[in-house]
Amino acid sequence: QSEASHLGRVYPLQLVSIFIFLSTGAAMLTFFFALLSLRTASGNVFLQRSELGSEGEFKDEHILRQLEQAMGSDHRVATESRMKSITEALSPIFVALPKKSTARVGPSSARYALHRLFIQRHGWQVKGLAANGDTWDAVHPSMAFADKVSSGVKALFDDRLGSSGLTLHELAVFAATLEHLIHSEAMTRLQHAYKLCGDEPMQALPKGKADKLIQTYMAIYVTGLNASSASDYTMRRYVDNIRKVYPGWNLTLKFLQDLQTELVGDRPVYDFSDITDVVEEAGERFGRFQNQECVDLKKILVTLEESNGSGRVRLTDFYNSALNGGQWQFSESVQYLRQLGALDESDSSNLRVVIPNYLGAPSNCIASSAYYGVCCIDECEDLLGHVEKELKSPTADPSKIAKIIANLPSASVAAGRQLSASLIQRLEELGDHHDNSIPIHGRLFAQWMHLAYPRECPFPHVSGTIQPKTAKEMRAEGQKTKALKEEMLQYIEAGRPALAEKRGGCNNDICSAMWSTEEELVDVHAHLSERTRGEGKGPWRTLLFSMFSCTAAVCFALSLVKTFALTLGADEMKSKAGKAGAGWWAKASLTQTRNIHNV
Repeated sequence: QSEASHLGRVYPLQLVSIFIFLSTGAAMLTFFFALLSLRTASGNVFLQRSELGSEGEFKDEHILRQLEQAMGSDHRVATESRMKSITEALSPIFVALPKKSTARVGPSSARYALHRLFIQRHGWQVKGLAANGDTWDAVHPSMAFADKVSSGVKALFDDRLGSSGLTLHELAVFAATLEHLIHSEAMTRLQHAYKLCGDEPMQALPKGKADKLIQTYMAIYVTGLNASSASDYTMRRYVDNIRKVYPGWNLTLKFLQDLQTELVGDRPVYDFSDITDVVEEAGERFGRFQNQECVDLKKILVTLEESNGSGRVRLTDFYNSALNGGQWQFSESVQYLRQLGALDESDSSNLRVVIPNYLGAPSNCIASSAYYGVCCIDECEDLLGHVEKELKSPTADPSKIAKIIANLPSASVAAGRQLSASLIQRLEELGDHHDNSIPIHGRLFAQWMHLAYPRECPFPHVSGTIQPKTAKEMRAEGQKTKALKEEMLQYIEAGRPALAEKRGGCNNDICSAMWSTEEELVDVHAHLSERTRGEGKGPWRTLLFSMFSCTAAVCFALSLVKTFALTLGADEMKSKAGKAGAGWWAKASLTQTRNIHNV
């Protein structure tokens, strides 16, 4: 036969060689992916154990059943009634947050998300969730439960957070549990209001008595009295003098009247369920209602602004408005402003009050509950929430962020603006710092948002440099919060020479050198995990892939050499033997097969 005929023919020996080569490659692939599966499975052991049923379906009710066993069926009913609205509110934040390798959030991100949730829903700054000048990993989110739940209930969440993290559903259960505890506190407050009014708890009341009861409840609430520990005498004294203690009482009465009309109507008798509906809803809505005072306060500060849109008021003008403009509330001492993080000291000769930092400080909160304070709502929350909904990712490149922000309006910034050169420059610096993938849940991005929205977004101080506290907490420590009249006059006199030029131009958006390059991420480990997954491989995957590739290449080369050698040998034997018969072929085939298995 011709040489072409030999080359075109496929010999059994070649088929065997190819089969062995493919088998070797398949075995290596199986081994490689088995290792990947093993690692993934080991990272998700908790998920498999606690949330997957016998058929492999996701069991959302697992943690609810555990809570029911620990806290009773009433708690489960109350928790489930809040789950839908809480989940919808949490979802955009959760989607955009960096996740662990289990696709869940760890303690830092959980605390951050829950803090933002309660600010958005109710204007509540929950104790144990707000950072207050510290890092987000400084305390565990279960601190928000205080001592109101058993160690077993805390462990339900702590164990999950410490291992695989929380899913969106579990995070919503955490929030709903906390809300239910807060409403339970409201019921305790209501019982004391009944007692102060001389009525039997849980009984129906004529509208006149119901009005008095609800107003008594609200007086205890806005003054921040602890109904469980305060004496009846103390509570009665505060209630009787509420107009002196709380200047906004008349507006609060109008708020209650509107709420009662909406929920109960004009019924002449209020059932106990009507009364509980009113007081519970009052607690949930009061933060948004109270925020109108913050809006009015902001308008006053903006009229005192150093330069249009800078978000800063010279301390001279701040104190002058207190002494000569009737704004008595603008009297915090320099030390207290500094501790609150509301003072811009980038120019020591021209101290300034940062408007959003001042508004969001604990000094403007009402201590309404053992769990939370009602504070001014952070306007930057809505802006960041919009960015999260647009990106649906924890990071983004500078151009995408610039496009979103240029079209994102605020109370003082119009949509469709052209970002300034200094804003673009700072954003590009962030991109360089993070390899063109800027984390939106970090200090540097928050700092840039302050440049973009100076009146709405607070300046994020480096953790540990400020210690925001309420005036009550400061007084308990023996520290003063108000500046003396003489101190105010000193700052006013010192600032007079610059009054004529205070509204002149400046070289950046906020007329301030307030900027630092220190980054602080909400969850460093989750960001690293996201980045590793984004790159598609980590160090261990790289090592395994390299080992597999090298092994496969060696097997392939050896198989080719062996196949080529055997093919040549087969041709030589064929030419010598001619058509000698089946005995020779069986012997040669056996020898060759033995040689193949020794490869």
